[in-house]
Amino acid sequence: MNSAPNSAVNSAGRLLFRADGNATIGLGHVVRSLALADMVGAVAPALVLARPAPAVVRQLVEQAGLPLHELPDLPPAQEADYLVEQVLRPADVLVLDGYGFDAEYRRRVRASGCRLVCIDDLHEGFFPAELIINHSPGVTAADYAAESATRFCLGPAFSLLRKPFRRHAAPPRPAAPVASVLVCFGGADPLQLTARTLAALLALGGLARIGLLLGGAAEAPTALEELLRAHPAQDVTLYRSLSAAELVPVLLEYDAVICPASTILIESLVLGRPVLTGYYADNQRALAASVHAHQQAYSIGDFAAHSAPALTAALRAGLAWLATHHRPPYAAHLAPQELRARFRELLPGA
Repeated sequence: MNSAPNSAVNSAGRLLFRADGNATIGLGHVVRSLALADMVGAVAPALVLARPAPAVVRQLVEQAGLPLHELPDLPPAQEADYLVEQVLRPADVLVLDGYGFDAEYRRRVRASGCRLVCIDDLHEGFFPAELIINHSPGVTAADYAAESATRFCLGPAFSLLRKPFRRHAAPPRPAAPVASVLVCFGGADPLQLTARTLAALLALGGLARIGLLLGGAAEAPTALEELLRAHPAQDVTLYRSLSAAELVPVLLEYDAVICPASTILIESLVLGRPVLTGYYADNQRALAASVHAHQQAYSIGDFAAHSAPALTAALRAGLAWLATHHRPPYAAHLAPQELRARFRELLPGA
């Protein structure tokens, strides 16, 4: 559904969330933008801006109860100019989450006079923003080139989590043997790592149950179906396109989670789950290394680089580590109230 964002004269400030998701880039930017909208949305009317959106993105936005305005498919600089001319008002707060919104894009949208918030984990280029949110461990304001008045919400306390995850946040459970695992490679899984991981777990043996969580943007699981037909005795459950409320009990049901260092990792750790993680994209490397170094989870490194035997051996080592090691919490506390306070400051009269 398309909402016309500037169809009426209105000087009241709005929260505009600009993020995309699809089978190539996954759904992480959309999911965490919607989580932020849920955390602060009562401050002002909210609207999601996205390029022509696949059905799974429209479904996520609809589940969040927000209107969606689909933008024309333009190069970044032209899109920024389109927003300035057709969408943005000076009283608005524009939240950007995506790797295509570079320093030039940020400069152009500020020409509307709007206030700018950036959800970011790369700290590249200049940020003419009122607020920067980066929930990565170890990041500091010194990592950014920003205006002197820019405010920061940095570190795991500012993890952008949907309400069911915040409600069920818990400390790590004591170490225990792992008899069941849930495998999740995000909304898209472009490298078909779910099938490769399932094959490695089947070769490993010894698991009573395996769950496979597929996102709405994932391709049809032909390879998974072939593996399941070849191993009819293995208890495997397939989950697909779960809402946040449906996902939480599934994560809590299994002894451990296997997932990349992306949104699903943070969600799992905040629930206190034992996690075996790693990366397949460059932007996941730092988080995988951090949780491994702090013994909050076990990282096997690059999922895609492992041969089949090496992946099985890495999973064996990781599951053994989870069964025997105490894990400190990922976030000592969560700070949604501070995020809401920052947004109230950006919207006078809210």
